[in-house]
Amino acid sequence: MEVENLNALIRNHKIILSAGVYDVLSAKIAESVGFRTVVLSGYAASASYLGEPDIGILTQTETLDLARRICRAVSIPVMVDGDTGYGGVLNVARMVEELISCGAMGILLEDQTWPKRCGHMRGKSVISAEEHAAKIRAAKAAKDDKPFVVVARTDALELLGLDEAIRRGKLYKEAGADLIFVEGPRNREELEAISREVPGPLVVNIIEGGLTPVLPLEEYHRMGFISVGYVLTGVFAAAMALKKAYSYLLEKGTSAGMESEIMSFSEFTGLLGLEEKLFEDESFKDL
Repeated sequence: MEVENLNALIRNHKIILSAGVYDVLSAKIAESVGFRTVVLSGYAASASYLGEPDIGILTQTETLDLARRICRAVSIPVMVDGDTGYGGVLNVARMVEELISCGAMGILLEDQTWPKRCGHMRGKSVISAEEHAAKIRAAKAAKDDKPFVVVARTDALELLGLDEAIRRGKLYKEAGADLIFVEGPRNREELEAISREVPGPLVVNIIEGGLTPVLPLEEYHRMGFISVGYVLTGVFAAAMALKKAYSYLLEKGTSAGMESEIMSFSEFTGLLGLEEKLFEDESFKDL
C-alpha cells in the first residue's frame, strides 16, 4: 500500500492526532486501531531501546535503525524525532536523506544544544536562532522535491521567554519549515499567544505530567494547532501494563486471572500477520 504523504494529510484534515511510537510493535498497534500517522518519539525510543532517559544518549544511527524498521512495517506516514540533527547542517542534510531512503515522511528538528534533553526537563540550553534556521534550510534543500515534511521546534520559551520563542518560530518559518513547534507552552494563555503570533501550521506535543496542559482535541483545534502529538502516552501505558503483569506473576506464580488484562495469543498473532505469512510460505512450497 502506498503511504499517504504528510503534506496531503495536513491539507485534507482539520487536525491530525498522532501517536508516539518507539518500536515496530507499537507502530503496528497504532496503525491497527486507526491512527493516520505516528511519531517515532526520541524519548520513548531512548527508554525502550537503551533504557536511558532522553538526555542525548540515543545516537543518529540508532534512530535511523528504528525508523527503517518501523517504516517497513506500517503503511501510514511516520514522522521521526530528529533531535538536533546530531550535529551541524551537513549532519542534518544526511539525516534527512537517510530518513527519506527509509520511507519516513518527516522530521522534527529542535534548536537545543547537544546533548539535548526532553523539552519538559530542566537543564536545557539552546543554540542561536540563526544557527537553527541554517539547519532548517539544509533540511529543506536535502529533501529536494520529495514529499517530506520539516518541523522546526524551538525550546526557547522556558529559557528565554515567550517573545523569543515567537521570534524564533517566525524565523524558522521564513527559513522554510513546513510546520512550527514551540515546545512547552505552560497554559492556555501561552498556547493562544503562540497561535496568534507564530505563522502556521502549528504543532503541539502533549506529555502527561509535563508542562503543557492536556486539553480536548477540539480546544487545540480552536486555538489553531493542526497537529497534536501524544508522544509518550503509549510508552507510559506499556510500562504500567508490564509493571502490573510482572508484579502479578511474581505475586501469584501464575498468569491465571489475568486473561482480561492481556492480549490473547490469537489476537496477537493476528496483529503480526501470522496467517498471511504462513500462506506466503506455503504458496512457494506448492509450486
